[in-house]
Amino acid sequence: MGKTGVNYGAINKDNTTMNKSRHLEEDVEQSEQLLEQLGLAFANIGIVCNTSATFQTVLQRGGPVIMILCWNLVSMFMICIALALSEICSLYATSGGVYYWTFEQLRSHPRGRANAPFIAFATGWTYTLANIISIGANNVIIAMSIASLIEIVWDYQLTKVQIMWIAIIISCIHGFINTINLDSLAVLNQWNVFWSCGGLVLIIIFLTSKAEKHQTLEWMFTDYENRTGFDSPFYVTILGMIGAAYSMFGSEGAAYASEETKNADVANPLAMTMSIVASWLVGFIFLVTLLLSIQDIDALLDSKLDMPVAQLFWDAIGSYGAIGFLMLIIVCQFCTGAASTTTTSRMVYALARDHAAPYSEHLKSVNQHKLPGNAVWFCVAIACCFVIAPFPLSDNAFEIIISGTTISTHLAYAMVLGCRLAVKPYLTRKGRFSLGRLSTPVTWIAFIWALFAVVVFTLPTEWPIVASNFNYSSVALLASLLLTLTFWYTYGAKHYVGPRAANDDI
Repeated sequence: MGKTGVNYGAINKDNTTMNKSRHLEEDVEQSEQLLEQLGLAFANIGIVCNTSATFQTVLQRGGPVIMILCWNLVSMFMICIALALSEICSLYATSGGVYYWTFEQLRSHPRGRANAPFIAFATGWTYTLANIISIGANNVIIAMSIASLIEIVWDYQLTKVQIMWIAIIISCIHGFINTINLDSLAVLNQWNVFWSCGGLVLIIIFLTSKAEKHQTLEWMFTDYENRTGFDSPFYVTILGMIGAAYSMFGSEGAAYASEETKNADVANPLAMTMSIVASWLVGFIFLVTLLLSIQDIDALLDSKLDMPVAQLFWDAIGSYGAIGFLMLIIVCQFCTGAASTTTTSRMVYALARDHAAPYSEHLKSVNQHKLPGNAVWFCVAIACCFVIAPFPLSDNAFEIIISGTTISTHLAYAMVLGCRLAVKPYLTRKGRFSLGRLSTPVTWIAFIWALFAVVVFTLPTEWPIVASNFNYSSVALLASLLLTLTFWYTYGAKHYVGPRAANDDI
């Protein structure tokens, strides 16, 4: 009996060893996928680059004290949005993101089922248009960084038309990458995390050790600048929130590769939440370092460089420092642009798969690399034609693009979070990522902030108001809403009944 026991013990030991080995391999694979999803979400946010792009704008709307206040305040709201969306993502872990989540939630409401297709359709296209605008904005930032680099090195100022063509070329490169190999995108995402964090360390070291002088913490927390023309500090503070709001959205991009991720109901929510928290901390450290290293705030506020924050580096550590910073921005923003194209094309693919887009048969097709190539080039074409091409037409075009992206994204957030609050009493199950008792208050905070952002970022940004400084993002928002409604009544109402994953036609 003892011998038999030994034999069984040996067999059990071998099985245990094999099970442990298999579980270890699974854990390693899941950890690697979590890191990949975190990299995708972090790259899609593009924190260092986006805060750099909006640095002068926010500095003109309140100065250092308002910049720090708004960064931390808005970050708390964006973390609430990430948490609320992560909880929904865990429950509905499939490609489609906010669009799919909206439909699935409304199907749980006895009175919401009839309107589920329309609201999901509107949410999907609102969010898709916001992300297409974001692709254009991202690549304009790269082009402006290249223009500033050329001006510093060769003392040659590119025209807005030349900047436009550079942005178009970059968009096409992103399109090519997204139609060839998904593995290269994972590498770019990891590079982005590495260069963002590594670059931040280098920035801190060089600005701390090489800058001729440094501002005091008292100055950073008290200096108020106002180039808006408005007298109310409260109103100026609201205007100053745009920088953080634009820089901090995009964590939900991890959800658009759900069908390619194992244990997506856990990996994606964790990646979404962790990426926002990391972005808040990275962005805060970055902003504090920049503000304390300002040599001449008037020179920075009045800089004519296409990427004005490079003026800070030029003044603090010389032309080589500015060149190094711009090269860092170009590399990181290029990775962000690739990630943004990935997530947006997945959104278009999901809409086409569900017959919520014209030429659905073409847009939902995959190429020989098993990637949605037509959806990718659709996103690139729309971004080039309607976002990048108009760039030379206005001196405030970039600010308008930023506002339009932020407003449209928050409107989509408000839609999906509003549905969450409406149907929550009717939900009978939860995902593996759950906030528990904090779920309802966190969702309410996120929903109220999203509605607030939609309204305040359409407000005038300069006084007196004239045609050249008018905030046309409100007009763009109205146009996109009218376009979505027209699209629904002419096409969507006839062909779209909801995500295919939730119907019987598959």
